[in-house]
Amino acid sequence: MARLGPLALAGIAAAFSGWAKAADLPAAPSLPPASPAEEEFSGWYLRGDVGGGVNAAAPKLEITPGPLAGPIATQAAVWRPSLSPFGMVDVGAGYQATSWFRADATIEHRRGATLRSGATDAWAGSAQTGDAFHADVASFVGLVNGYVTQGAWYGFSPFLGAGVGFADNRLSSVSVSRPGWNGGFASGSRISFAWAAMAGVDYDLTAKLKLELSYRYLSYGTGATGGADAYPGLAGPISSRNRLASNDFRLGLIYLIGEGAPLPVVAQ
Repeated sequence: MARLGPLALAGIAAAFSGWAKAADLPAAPSLPPASPAEEEFSGWYLRGDVGGGVNAAAPKLEITPGPLAGPIATQAAVWRPSLSPFGMVDVGAGYQATSWFRADATIEHRRGATLRSGATDAWAGSAQTGDAFHADVASFVGLVNGYVTQGAWYGFSPFLGAGVGFADNRLSSVSVSRPGWNGGFASGSRISFAWAAMAGVDYDLTAKLKLELSYRYLSYGTGATGGADAYPGLAGPISSRNRLASNDFRLGLIYLIGEGAPLPVVAQ
């Protein structure tokens, strides 16, 4: 086989160099930058919600103190109570700390529920007499809440949350009636510890406004009336022995305040 001399090799190298320059290949196109975390919001926000709650634990009512004195031979037994649904509205403020955690404080007014029950009492030497108990129920609930976001898909961000705080439960327009007689109890209120567990989803309406749909289980303490008013043999009050609880369904808006700071980049 013939061997290439040094001059031939030099000529081949020069030819390849010329072809490469003549081709003048375009530069590789630059890829668009990934969506940076710096475009996400970190800062304060305002929120408001409306919704309704369905009773999850029927109140177990009792009349205290007992046993009762006077013409009533046995303590009145309140039975088969029912609590109708609540309507609610709340407002609050919070802080988006990272891309996956935020916290807020809310104050909520719940009203529109009616507590009804039948009551029986036995008069000395007579058969039992049936009473009808009625009261309007309203509550102020204050909670501090924390939420963990589970990622984001096409503007939807599911989350889980929990809250603790207080509930001020008020019973008013309290009446007890039986055929031929009407009486009642004074209005009363009681402040109790409250807690909540939540799940829901946020949707980005704009860069600064979110729509939120959520379910919440709320345990909000007990309630009590004031003393008896023209109820023979009773001093009152009537109260709930167990904690009240509600299955709540809420629709809300979250408004992000100001420009905000870049969210911290969370390692995946």
